Amino acid sequence: MAHPVNMPTAAILTLALAATASAILVSPLRTGLAPMPRLALMGRLAAEPTAPALPPMPQLRPACRAALASPSMLAAQAEEPVVTDTAVRSFVKAAGWRFTAGIVTACSSYFFTGSLATAASIVGWDLFSKSGTMFIGERLWNKVAWGKTKSGDTSTRSAAKAIAWRVFAACNTLFAAVVLTKGKTGIASKIAGADSIIKTILFFFYERAWSVVEWGTQTATDRALGSATDSAEGVGTALSDAGKQAAEAVQPKGEKAE
Repeated sequence: MAHPVNMPTAAILTLALAATASAILVSPLRTGLAPMPRLALMGRLAAEPTAPALPPMPQLRPACRAALASPSMLAAQAEEPVVTDTAVRSFVKAAGWRFTAGIVTACSSYFFTGSLATAASIVGWDLFSKSGTMFIGERLWNKVAWGKTKSGDTSTRSAAKAIAWRVFAACNTLFAAVVLTKGKTGIASKIAGADSIIKTILFFFYERAWSVVEWGTQTATDRALGSATDSAEGVGTALSDAGKQAAEAVQPKGEKAE
């Protein structure tokens, strides 16, 4: 028959156990440390140096943040049918047309002046004054979405480019012919007029031929993939730099990495 424990005895046992538990914080069997009062252990921990803080994560480039924050960017840009030209394609087109137009100008100038020197001078003027402007014109037209389709430029766009370029080129050739023929406006007008008729038609077909050449073109999907690739590379570089900085921060001073 079990003997009942009276209340005073139970209270004394409870207080004794609570005092023992509060006096010892860590068991020596688990940590290998001698029993230590709570206050002494807290003071020891406060006196020990803390581990260095990790460096902040480097800021990602705007393109990286945009790619990570907008997963639908590729799908949205892929719906755009516009095809654009690279700068290399524009340069090759300008150089090819300058060579073709130079032959036409040489023939018309010699036909109306009868002088090879005058014809060569006019061709040289055209080469000097129109090579750069042709390239600039191509880059400006590249920013205009009108008349562009997924398969290339429309015929209407090619005709508009031919007329727009011919207005500038005819004025340029007329001025050069007047100066180089020493004020013979009649001959200069014939040269500029013949160039305008022949080159407008020729430039239209030149544009139509380039419209079927895919080399040097970029679709919206190509631009989106290129942007996403750059963003992924930027994220990888940022994470790699952050890992190196974190490793250097936690490495003890005076210790060199093997």
